[in-house]
Parts: sequence; C-alpha cells; structure tokens
Amino acid sequence: LFDEPLSNLDAKLRRRVREEIRELQQRLGLTAVYVTHDQEEALAISDRIIVMNNAVIAQEGVPRDLYEAPADRFVADFIGDANVLAVTIGAIDGEHAEVRIGEARRRLLHRGLAPGPAHLAIRPEGIVLTADPEASIMAGRVRRASYLGSHVEYDIETALGELFVTDSDVDRIHPVGSEVGLGFGTHGVTLVRD
Repeated sequence: LFDEPLSNLDAKLRRRVREEIRELQQRLGLTAVYVTHDQEEALAISDRIIVMNNAVIAQEGVPRDLYEAPADRFVADFIGDANVLAVTIGAIDGEHAEVRIGEARRRLLHRGLAPGPAHLAIRPEGIVLTADPEASIMAGRVRRASYLGSHVEYDIETALGELFVTDSDVDRIHPVGSEVGLGFGTHGVTLVRD
C-alpha cells in the first residue's frame, strides 16, 4: 500500500521516484494499491485506476479510458482538467449523434445518452485556437495566457463560459485581450453523464 508517498517531493524528484516505484513494481510483479490525489501521478503509475466519489466507485478502468471516456462529469473533472459544457443531443444515427454546442453542431459518439440536454467534457488540449474567430466553431477573448515552456495555458472567455485551453504552439502566443477562434480536435472531446 502506497499512501501519498510522493506528496512532499519537488516536481523533478517526484517524477523520478514515481518512475522508480513503477519500475520496481513491474520488475517484481507486485500488486500495489497506490492512493493519490495527484491525477497525473495516477495516470503515469497505474495499470488500473479506481475513482471514488463519496466512498462509492465512480469508475474503474485503464488510465486512457478514464481520461478519454470518463463515465460522468465527476470523473471527467477529477481525472485531469475538463471543460464541461451544457449541450443538446439531437438526432441519433447508429453510434453517433448530432450535438448542438451553443450555435455550433458536432457529430460525436452518443455513448448511450438519449436526445435532449447533456454535457460535453472537453480536455484543454482538445480545443484548437486560431487567430480567426469567424472561421471557427465559436469566438472567444483571451483573459489569461501563461507560457510554461512546452505549452501555453489560456483562460478564454466565450459565450458558453470560460474555457481552460492548453496549446503546444509556443511560437504563436495569443496576447491577453485578443479575439480568438476556438475549434475542437478529434481527441479529448466526449459526451458525459451527469
């Protein structure tokens, strides 16, 4: 049992020790329970993750499934950052549904949800920024831009609320106050239950 073993370490040491724990566990073939509130740590070290909500299992599965296909809003928000938007599911055709996101429409897997009000979880890296608000799904205004070396974090104010966006294009930083267009990538955009 590991109970928050890395909580007092700095970021570089935390990553190195995390990798050593994982390598040791794999090499020895041990089963280990690893308790952490650090979602990145959980994704990196786990074969399977169990997310608990009020002492009840909200979802269990492999890290990629929990990140890319969270069971509900709680799991979407708990595992990494997620922008959760109110949307409307329209016509269903096979596994897909037409989803209205504000004034825009997008075809997505319906994941067993019926037509009507629903929620869409969009990972920060699932939002694509452009300098042209007219050629995008929606327009927004940059409220915050933070350069972090490998990427830029943005808070973007839109008609649907504030969205948290990460962009790996560090050569083109949108300044605070600028108008931007937002689109959705093919990864990190999924319907979720309440």
